[in-house]
Amino acid sequence: MLKNHVDLSVLETLRDVMEGEYPSLLDVFIKDSEQRVRDLNGLTNDPGFSVTSTVQRQLLGEMAHSFKGSSSNMGATHLAELCRQLEDMGRGVAAVSDQQVRQQVQAIEDEFSIVRDMFDVELQSSLIRH
Repeated sequence: MLKNHVDLSVLETLRDVMEGEYPSLLDVFIKDSEQRVRDLNGLTNDPGFSVTSTVQRQLLGEMAHSFKGSSSNMGATHLAELCRQLEDMGRGVAAVSDQQVRQQVQAIEDEFSIVRDMFDVELQSSLIRH
């Protein structure tokens, strides 16, 4: 199944609105998202991580919620959906195991890798245009 990784119309709108600041926006999103992925991995790969911990589950939900918002704002639709699913896991919407959470974080990391590559190309193109 072909996933819609990035809504190009969102990028087009951002390009028009941000004009010369557009490359900076892309760069900030990429760097910020790399840190978010590292933070998610740090939390869920910690030997003490457990979805039965209310504090850890809430932190996971908050991290996923924030990443979902920035991904959605940048048109990374599938990444935003994966983050929404992780947010639901963190909020206890459904019973999940630690392993399911780790698998979801891996899916987010994999999707971000695709989005990052697309945004890197977009960043290079935007720098050439300016």
